Amino acid sequence: MNDQPGSPRIGHAPPSGALAEYVERYWWCTTTGGGSLPDVWPGTGAELWIHLRGQVTARSSGPVTPIRLPAAHLVCLRRTHWSLTPPPGGAAILAVRFRAGSLRRLLPAGVEEVADAAVSAEDAWQNAGRRLADTVRSAPTGPMRIAAMDRALRALVANRPRERAGEAGVIAAADLVYRRRGAVRIDHLAAETGMSARQLQRRFPPAVGVGPKEFQRLTRIQHAARTLLLQDEPRYLATALDGGFYDQNHFIREFRQFTGRTPAAVLGRGMSHFYYESAAIPSQG
Repeated sequence: MNDQPGSPRIGHAPPSGALAEYVERYWWCTTTGGGSLPDVWPGTGAELWIHLRGQVTARSSGPVTPIRLPAAHLVCLRRTHWSLTPPPGGAAILAVRFRAGSLRRLLPAGVEEVADAAVSAEDAWQNAGRRLADTVRSAPTGPMRIAAMDRALRALVANRPRERAGEAGVIAAADLVYRRRGAVRIDHLAAETGMSARQLQRRFPPAVGVGPKEFQRLTRIQHAARTLLLQDEPRYLATALDGGFYDQNHFIREFRQFTGRTPAAVLGRGMSHFYYESAAIPSQG
């Protein structure tokens, strides 16, 4: 939990055992008038956000005008940096952090169709998405909202689309790239997961959102940004080398390509919500 003046209050809770294969955690964030929200960095993660109070505006580092985020929406694989602005009265969000690759197993459409976008829950799951959002928002307490989210997600799992050919191998490949922080050759990755390099190239975007090489680049940026944000004094060169970049300039070029700015200009804005320590779920609110 972050208690600095003007900072959002953020906490985390685990899912039920039945959802552990799909959901890494639930998290929530509240901010009062004048408070800020965590930035959303380029990365491979996927989340479902339910806005409990206040409508948040997102501004992307890409060529996109600011948008008012839907009341319930997916935050998927991102190749840009988003800064979030709450309304004057503040905002409250409850969200689901999905495990790597698991969102594809819950979506009727391919993940590449929702990359770099804030897709409403209703667009993603039709009536089931609308019911999920309504049920969670109408629950009166934090634990009851978590329980409602848990039930709704179990229903989505029970009705998940049939797995496509080779999809399990691609999800395993994406998990390997992420766990190794991008330090794996694509041809070796294909061999490890029982596919040809051509099969991996073709099957990656529908299951993950982008091709394997771009997923690898995003993974490196994501891990390097996380490392720098957790350091008391950013050590750019050491972080770049440890993260698989040739040198500090290579890291800066890659970071600028995804965010439009240098690491030093962006990473001082505050820590992403992905990196806050866990905290106990509050009984109210």
